Amino acid sequence: MSEKSTEIAVQWALTGLSVAIMLARLVMRWQRLRKFEMGDYLTMAAIFAILLRSSVENVALVYGTNQIHPTARKKHYFTPEEISRREIGAKMTMVNRVLYTVYIWLQKCVVMSIIQHLLKGLELYTTLTFYWSTIAVTFVVSVVMCFVECQPFHNYWAVFPDPGKCAAGRLQLIVFSILEMITDFMLMALPLRFLIKVQRPFMAKLRLIGLFLVGIGIIAVTLARLLMNLLKFHRSGASHHIANVELLFAAIVANGPPIYGMLNMKYGSSSQRYATGQSNRNPSNAGLGDQQLDTFRSNSTFSKQPQARLAEWSARKNDETDSHEELITGRSHPFYA
Repeated sequence: MSEKSTEIAVQWALTGLSVAIMLARLVMRWQRLRKFEMGDYLTMAAIFAILLRSSVENVALVYGTNQIHPTARKKHYFTPEEISRREIGAKMTMVNRVLYTVYIWLQKCVVMSIIQHLLKGLELYTTLTFYWSTIAVTFVVSVVMCFVECQPFHNYWAVFPDPGKCAAGRLQLIVFSILEMITDFMLMALPLRFLIKVQRPFMAKLRLIGLFLVGIGIIAVTLARLLMNLLKFHRSGASHHIANVELLFAAIVANGPPIYGMLNMKYGSSSQRYATGQSNRNPSNAGLGDQQLDTFRSNSTFSKQPQARLAEWSARKNDETDSHEELITGRSHPFYA
């Protein structure tokens, strides 16, 4: 198998795994709740983005691009047909960079929607607004960087004369990678300081924290891809593989917590009730008292429970859940109603 065929096969294999993870989340969500939430619709958009991205990147891999080593340019004779195909491939590379950015930031929005559910009721409006604004601004900057590196603009796809290094998008990759790592650190830091305070068994708490620390994997992959491309004048096959791995990690980070939570609710509910002493309680009384998550109880700010919210919580059915917090931790709290 040629190097090009290997790149295409690896790309679609990792794309398929990413799509499978996102579809698993959607199917399990529908089976459990019979409805979708904002994070689910964002996941649907991410599926569309990654499939479209892989399709246009496939064209670029087959046709080639204008990113050609100077030595090869001197030795190779380019026919008009090959030049045309490489121009198309270079244009598809530009589209690929935009779709790649769209997909990554959609997954960040999915993670942010989970965090927002987790922290619902904790009066963090300013913090959450800052996070959403940061995600929006960094997304716009990352997309704009896809189009400002080459002057004149047609150098992005020109094969002759040599467009220079700008077509490789090194500056775009540097800005993209830095912004991605910064936002990933932010998305990990926000929920961790609250999850640490959750009154759960140590191993259960460790699993919850671990779900969000998986984001370290994305940061490591992003850094490796950045360093690899900084040492080269064009993006190599290995770099393409790492980029596809990054897409897979993004799918795992964004969809791992809800999938874990739904599996936990389905297969771990009996053991959880036994461990918390709920198995011997009267099911008819399984309302507010049996569902409380002793989160931040030591903080008097969070111990004040508004009567309206308590009444709304008590009126819910015993098996009803619409909160990411419930699906992730397996337990509930009136502030997350």
